[in-house]
Amino acid sequence: MPIVIKPLLPEQGEEALLFLQPYESECVNLASEILRGATDCWRVIYNDEASQTKTLAGLFALRKKRSLFFCLPFAKYKSAFDKKVCSEAQRPLMEFFESREPFCVNGEAAGAIFLRNILKNKKSPMRPSVTNKYFLMVSGQARANSGIESLSQDSGEENQEASQNKKAVHTQNSGGGLRVIQATAADYESLLPLELGYQREEVVPDSFDISDAALAAAFKHELGQGLTFALYDGGRPIAKARVSACGLRHCMLGGVYTIPSERKKGRASFLVRQIIALFESGLDDQRQNSGGQNCSQGLNAGGGSIDSGKTGSFGIASDSGKPGDSRPSLAFDSFCLYAKQENAAALALYKLLGFTSRGEYLLVYY
Repeated sequence: MPIVIKPLLPEQGEEALLFLQPYESECVNLASEILRGATDCWRVIYNDEASQTKTLAGLFALRKKRSLFFCLPFAKYKSAFDKKVCSEAQRPLMEFFESREPFCVNGEAAGAIFLRNILKNKKSPMRPSVTNKYFLMVSGQARANSGIESLSQDSGEENQEASQNKKAVHTQNSGGGLRVIQATAADYESLLPLELGYQREEVVPDSFDISDAALAAAFKHELGQGLTFALYDGGRPIAKARVSACGLRHCMLGGVYTIPSERKKGRASFLVRQIIALFESGLDDQRQNSGGQNCSQGLNAGGGSIDSGKTGSFGIASDSGKPGDSRPSLAFDSFCLYAKQENAAALALYKLLGFTSRGEYLLVYY
């Protein structure tokens, strides 16, 4: 058979990460799964019987057997090889998924559509309940886009919005009583209303019967991972965001939410810039402490805070928690995120922060 699906073994992790490098902004969740040594990761291998060679053509992972993350470059049909792999891969993938039923297919549009068709056409067909469409937004180098100065080159309505945004940030930085914290389990009760608002407005389809209790339990687990951040005005939380996954060169930012009464005041943009600054300062510390070696595997989970107008520094920790981790070490490039295509306010915000669209991104729910 020209295409075979094989488990990704621990000793094949470096090969998989090298394969992901050109596509990592599209599949940070998958890169994160591989970096942390997840066991439910799989390779799509093309066997060329004429030359007797084997080529790694794709990768995917099933987080908790529910969320399907992938890197399937052949689904974009950019070459004759891609077309051949697409044709040959359908049957083995249908067979693979006969005994597996993911709840959500999560990734760039071409691969998501390819997998949606696979699940639809297997013997026990799965038909999507909801498909949410997003734009994948990528920031470029975080350092180059973490400040507001670059926004002054915009024009027209965007320039006016940038000026208002700049004013809001200046107010926050001049003793407005705002602070950003890296949340821990102790912040669960105060942040839960924001999380439920985010889930109901941005994530959970209206047709899904998911209780607040289930959403709350998932949020409590996320807080234990140490990568949720919140913006407080005094003792009141007004915005939140989460670094949901870290690869070798990119970090995925998600869960950005501002309470309704604080919207259009520059709160979310301030929070996002502070998160980027935290990663930058942490990377600078690590570079100095490790002779220039770079790593972006996430922030330590000890929590912390930043008073407005001050830059904090959180250490960067490898996924294993060991400073001597020997995994491939590459320079941190950027943050990426996905924003709903119909959410004009969010798209405008991310554009002002230096994010640009890198194509479509789909979440297909079953």
